[in-house]
Amino acid sequence: APKRAVPKRAAPKRAVPKRAVPKRAAPKRAVPKRAVPKRTPIIPAVRVPSPPPVPPPPPVPPWREALRAELASTGDHFGSYLRGLRASGWEHADTPELAGLEHWATELTARDRLAGIGALVRAAHHGVSLAIAAGGIGLEGMGFVASESVAEGAPVAKQIALAAAWLDAPDAVHLDAVSAGTDRSRRIPIWDDDLRPSDDRAHWWYLDVGQCCCHAILRTSGDPTRPSYDAWDPATCVGRGLVAVVRGLRHKGADLGALLAELRRAMIA
Repeated sequence: APKRAVPKRAAPKRAVPKRAVPKRAAPKRAVPKRAVPKRTPIIPAVRVPSPPPVPPPPPVPPWREALRAELASTGDHFGSYLRGLRASGWEHADTPELAGLEHWATELTARDRLAGIGALVRAAHHGVSLAIAAGGIGLEGMGFVASESVAEGAPVAKQIALAAAWLDAPDAVHLDAVSAGTDRSRRIPIWDDDLRPSDDRAHWWYLDVGQCCCHAILRTSGDPTRPSYDAWDPATCVGRGLVAVVRGLRHKGADLGALLAELRRAMIA
């Protein structure tokens, strides 16, 4: 008998797994970061103490204003002004300028005692350090420097300082201090014929400048014909005291006009 064809069973197809193809990642777009503002730390306020108030300058005493006005009226060429007064007076005011200085200061003190004394004291204060420097070692222990000790009264620089303090406060306390600083034992002034220094030793004139300052404050009357300050009136003490100031700075070869200009600046300052 013929063989019957047996149909072959189709083998089931095996599923072949597909290979996963890796996908390319799309490039990421950079997202700009937002800047985060930094927080400023809060610092507590510190209170700085305010500086103490500056005290107002002391009022200018009337005598200073009066002296400045008098000097302003003389013009800038003080020596020429004094020479133009054509004055005569004390024998030791030995130039027309010094005679004019004596006359000007005497008249000023007669009108305004404090302004006149102020002129003498300020001029003396200007010159005393110059005189001490000029004298150098030769003046040590001679009663010029304020720190020195003296037998009676006070050294020259101290006398001038006491007179200046009285001008700032002309009361009984300062008047007593001026009186205590006055050397009442001196009887022969430096301009006496036996003591008067030459221009080479002009600084010795200052030995009696402080005395003139003190006596101008202490005396109330006097006689200009007497030989010394312990018998003069205040105006004479001032006029001749200023002459002594200049003589104490007028060393040999000095320019008198320049000295007077410096003196005017010291008085008007």
